[in-house]
Amino acid sequence: MSEVTPSVHPDLARHQASMEPRIYTLDGSIHCAFGYSVVNCTLIEGAESCILVDTMTGMDNAETVAAEFRKITDKPIRTIVYTHFHADHVSGAAAFVSPDDVAAGRVEIVAQKDLVRHVARDVGLIAPILGRRAMYQFGMRLPIGETGTVGAGLGPPQRPGRRSFIAPTVTFDETYSGETGGVRFEIHLIPSETEDQCAVWLPDARVLLSADAVYESFPNVYALRGTRFRDPMAWARGLDRLKAFGAEILVPHHGRPVEGANRIADLLTDYRDAVQYLHDQTLRYINKGYAPDEIAEIVAMPARLRDHPWLGEYYGSYKHAIPAIYAGYLGWYQGDPVALDPTPRAERASRFVAMMGGRETLLRHARDALDAGDAQWAAELLTLAVRADRSDDEARRLKAEALRRWAYAQKNATWRNWGLTAALELEGALDLAAGGMVLGTPEQVRGFPLAAILNVMTVRLISETCWETHLRVAFETTDSGESCALEIRRGVCQFHETPPPECDATARFDRGFLLDWVFGRTTFEEAIAAERVSVEGDAGAVAEFLAKFEPFNQANELAIAAR
Repeated sequence: MSEVTPSVHPDLARHQASMEPRIYTLDGSIHCAFGYSVVNCTLIEGAESCILVDTMTGMDNAETVAAEFRKITDKPIRTIVYTHFHADHVSGAAAFVSPDDVAAGRVEIVAQKDLVRHVARDVGLIAPILGRRAMYQFGMRLPIGETGTVGAGLGPPQRPGRRSFIAPTVTFDETYSGETGGVRFEIHLIPSETEDQCAVWLPDARVLLSADAVYESFPNVYALRGTRFRDPMAWARGLDRLKAFGAEILVPHHGRPVEGANRIADLLTDYRDAVQYLHDQTLRYINKGYAPDEIAEIVAMPARLRDHPWLGEYYGSYKHAIPAIYAGYLGWYQGDPVALDPTPRAERASRFVAMMGGRETLLRHARDALDAGDAQWAAELLTLAVRADRSDDEARRLKAEALRRWAYAQKNATWRNWGLTAALELEGALDLAAGGMVLGTPEQVRGFPLAAILNVMTVRLISETCWETHLRVAFETTDSGESCALEIRRGVCQFHETPPPECDATARFDRGFLLDWVFGRTTFEEAIAAERVSVEGDAGAVAEFLAKFEPFNQANELAIAAR
């Protein structure tokens, strides 16, 4: 076999090379930071103070952008708007404003009312697997350059670094109107990429900040890291609502600003048409009885949309969106009963390998496929060998080689990042630091409500240890006045937003202890002895109760490709 030669698909190389960091100043007072990370943020300058919309992926790039903004104006930021819950939009606020100023009411943070709940779900209930899969999607452990990641398809390589989170101080349901520094602004809930997606409208300047409803790539109707169903028609309707504003300047937060009412209207029309086309044609073939993989081989964009400069498949992809649309309407089951109780995957793989003439024959066919340039088929064959025996180093190495060859040929940045990261995993060379973390960093968790933190424990219950356990424990913070309760009931943990009248015990502590406990810096027993925690009722019941849960931040090994 010939050596794998690192390369980048020429279209992806051109797309990424165009994303040099710069500040776009629009209408004289609106400053959009583009290309400093995978996401933009925008400073809106008023007479004596400013509005900041979104806060970057983390503190490192947020501090860089904050310094660039200070070169433009020294006016203080008095309002921050979070457009939606994704971590790349809400993780750098502390670089722009002081948390003390937020706490004192000198800075307001405005967001849709469900934002914290969504944040807590993604960095709580499903944090370990979502964090690991995001590492693959964005190529966070890959070298930057031709041998690794060249970006995310939306911006430069994703390296979020330190992350913080300051919770909103003002929330709304569907619309919000405000004024800061003499600048009138409106926030409109416009479900599209996410359920809580919001656009910011500046009526006097006729400027529309569209968040993630439109970006310089085919939309990510499904994100490979894992997402809830992104309804394409809700997205299309959201784009129609954006078009109705009649904006003269459009500021997306994954892409460059667009000026001119007609250009903006045309862009939004083409973008919504691409989303609806994929939706409608997928449903057309669903209704003919086709399975997702069959539909993905049939549906292709008309040339006017396929070749549109804002609709290249650099981030979203038809082939990985179609199965999500199928599942969104019909669920995972495709209709063949063989899928209902299948032969376990390792056993099935072993049987296939035996039928193919054994491991050596399979590996020979895989090598032949690699020599013939068919990396996809080679990887599919080698997957059987790896599943039959995860310790088969030769099969793992060959599959890694196949995935590298496949990845270097991909135009889609996510596909490239995933293939190259999976190759490292198969070779045992992937950096798995913090792989099992729940809830994120202390700087993020500091901004979460008590309820959001303790609700995570419901999915950390070691159920097999408590078939006969029935305990109810309330938790109260002495400094922030929050309270909630958890109840273990014979293998199930129920979260109570309001503590029931009768509990076996009530534990009281301040937020400082809560952070120390979540991150393993102390235990309840140690804190009780040090009088950092007080218990009303049976202290032994609290110890017994907490022993039934997995720790918040254990570093589990999570295999993605080698399984």
